[in-house]
Amino acid sequence: MKKYLYTFLLLFSFSICYAQNNNDVLLTINGQDITVEEFKAVYLKNISLVQDEAQKDPRAYLELFKEYKLKVQEAYKDGLDKNPAYVKELAGYRAQLIKNYLTDVDVTEALIKEAYDRTINEVKARHILVKNLPNASPQDTLKAYTKIIEARKRILAGEDFATIAKEYSEDPSAKTNGGELGWFKAFKMVYPFESAAFTTDVGQVSEPFKTRFGYHIVQTTDKRQARGGIEVAHIMLALKQKDSTLNPAKRIKEIYALLEQGESFEKLAQAHSDDKRSAVKGGKISRFESGQLSSKIFEEQVFSIREKGAYTQPFKSEFGWHIAKLIERFPVGSYEEERAALEEKLTRDIRAKQISDSLDAKLRVKYGVEENIELQKYFATLFTDADFTSRRWKYVPNEFEKSTVALTLNDATYTYANFGSYLERFQRGGTYANKAQLIKKQIFDWTNKTIKKYHEDHFEEVNSEFKALIREYREGLLLFELLETKVWEVAKTDSLGIQNYFTKNIESYRIPETVKMTMITASDKKTLTAVRKLLKKGKSQEEIEQKFNINEQVNVLFTKREVPTNDTTYIASTYTPVKGISKLYELNSDHVLYDVEEIMASRLSSFEETRGAIINDYQKHIEKTWLQGLKESATIEVNEAVLDRFIKTLK
Repeated sequence: MKKYLYTFLLLFSFSICYAQNNNDVLLTINGQDITVEEFKAVYLKNISLVQDEAQKDPRAYLELFKEYKLKVQEAYKDGLDKNPAYVKELAGYRAQLIKNYLTDVDVTEALIKEAYDRTINEVKARHILVKNLPNASPQDTLKAYTKIIEARKRILAGEDFATIAKEYSEDPSAKTNGGELGWFKAFKMVYPFESAAFTTDVGQVSEPFKTRFGYHIVQTTDKRQARGGIEVAHIMLALKQKDSTLNPAKRIKEIYALLEQGESFEKLAQAHSDDKRSAVKGGKISRFESGQLSSKIFEEQVFSIREKGAYTQPFKSEFGWHIAKLIERFPVGSYEEERAALEEKLTRDIRAKQISDSLDAKLRVKYGVEENIELQKYFATLFTDADFTSRRWKYVPNEFEKSTVALTLNDATYTYANFGSYLERFQRGGTYANKAQLIKKQIFDWTNKTIKKYHEDHFEEVNSEFKALIREYREGLLLFELLETKVWEVAKTDSLGIQNYFTKNIESYRIPETVKMTMITASDKKTLTAVRKLLKKGKSQEEIEQKFNINEQVNVLFTKREVPTNDTTYIASTYTPVKGISKLYELNSDHVLYDVEEIMASRLSSFEETRGAIINDYQKHIEKTWLQGLKESATIEVNEAVLDRFIKTLK
């Protein structure tokens, strides 16, 4: 991507309604009509960037806009829009920008709000799983569903959930935990499971539902407000000690007594904790939330600490004896604070499919999609069982397939051959029970991808905001290429022209009279007066600083500077620099003292001293001359009535 884009490359999003017709022609340049809509978009976006107040007037800004459009026309005239590098770069920008528009805003917002609600709240649940993978046969699917139904009936009849989980569940951990999952919130489980747990009332058992793992039932056992994140430190003594004479329960009480006597928690952790990874950090454990640790006992203890710096009494977990100290709590932020992070998680989660499916459905209606229902049956005769097994099917379309319509979108048609080529490319993806399932799924995917591709390709026709955005990128990139060839490269390589320009304008590069000095400021006028006396006696900067800057307090500050003698930022208005130590002066309400080492007379600079400024000025000179030529040869007409109406909308 370009390191810099021309000034008029606008990164913006806008939506504007006003009384006049957006398609009214405001300006015609060399026969090209430019609407008031385009000018208004550029004006409103860039007006805050204009530093010259006079040019903020719409009529004055229109002059800048004319110059801009003349340059764009010149870029097209030179064929820069055909440059392969330009075409590729613009396509890259477009592909990136359009991603923000290919979504269903309402569904997205609803899912983010749902996720936030499931972030500020937590649920505790247990479940039973009967495995049933996506490629399972109908017989195996029925068998799995029957088994989960049977388990649910027994629970609803009054049998203990944990007992039934140990008998029925195919989750290996259920044999020991009875299906218990503990506390969790949004994005910790697959979305269907999460939804079942959060929407089932406490104590109730859900209806059977399916995930990619199989069939589940879930019982929600509790709900609460989320506790957020927490950072703690701990001292742990393992239950099993190498030293058989060491009693961990007794030793932890001894350490607790030392804490109560004022010993450092961090030092005790470093010296005694058996958790060596945290011990070297003073016992500190990385931030975590409910349900993230394998010890529920430890979690409950640390979340019960109320004040930062407070610590628990000794307690025992599955791993050892602990004393834990609260370092920091991290409560869940507001919706506005959490929204961006939740949206990012959503895009990587299965629930994003809801957004995609909703958009697909709306696009089907928008573009009047018509599908040929014979497509699946036809390709089932071409794609054999052997092809399904090997997934190496080769496709060569015949004339019938090239001419038979499989899909219609508005005025666009797609043939059997289009789908056949797609099927050949994607036949290996996914897991399917049989060829009919594969073909059906590939038709569905191909149709949706085709619709989205059509939508993307024609998006400027249906979205004026995106149309304006892409126009700004397109023209901005063109102007970058144009100025690089017409101005910047010329200025860099025309050494004779630069030298002549410098000679002709040499007075513009005169270096003003300059003073080389040390500025001395102090905390108060009395101190600065004392500093002046010491300087007059020949005391050095180091000696003075040692006398006044004590106990890390800076009362006197020396600053060396080399500035023009008329620089009012550093030179007091009542002071005329002379060599030596000055009296005290006021500068910006402060007192200052000057020790002038040298005053250098004004002189003409050499070319090398100001090369950068000269090249920059020469570029501006070349551009101004070139632009003047474009103006003189151009035919420009302004529709004053449209311009007047536009100006009125701004008041």
